[in-house]
Amino acid sequence: MSRPVEAKVDVLTAFKNAFREHPAGIALITAATPDGPVGLTASSVASVSVDPLALSFSVTRATGSAGAIIRSNSYLVHLLDHRHQDIAQHFSVTGGERFTAEQGWTVLDTGEPYLPGVRAALRCRTLQQVPVGSSTLVAAEVLEIVSGESADPMVYHDRTFTRLSRPGT
Repeated sequence: MSRPVEAKVDVLTAFKNAFREHPAGIALITAATPDGPVGLTASSVASVSVDPLALSFSVTRATGSAGAIIRSNSYLVHLLDHRHQDIAQHFSVTGGERFTAEQGWTVLDTGEPYLPGVRAALRCRTLQQVPVGSSTLVAAEVLEIVSGESADPMVYHDRTFTRLSRPGT
């Protein structure tokens, strides 16, 4: 029996290609710092535990916005939907527009930058950080949840923010 001919691809390229085709939900993580608000777009957020309530995410370096977030006492993990595609894009690139009046930001009583109108914003604090190469895996306890309206979800797939239609809509 013969095997199909496959192009030889290095492992790094194969790994990146595998995850390009694996859709992931989109979150926006924000924190208040002495130098002002910081935030980043993340596609690595996942639920971890219900006792304690916990989630995880990873950041590619512990510097800049990512470093400021994981050093903060608390931060918000906003679960985004299709209505927030532009904001997700702005926060995913260096130099993107962030925390503008037009984007509608407010601040929670606890000090974190909050984007009204998201499906959910989970106020968290870091439980544990695990260095993995140049990245950091963060396990975070969920302290509070601010719930909003449900809408069609958005995923990151093949380097694009993509709207998914909910069944029956």
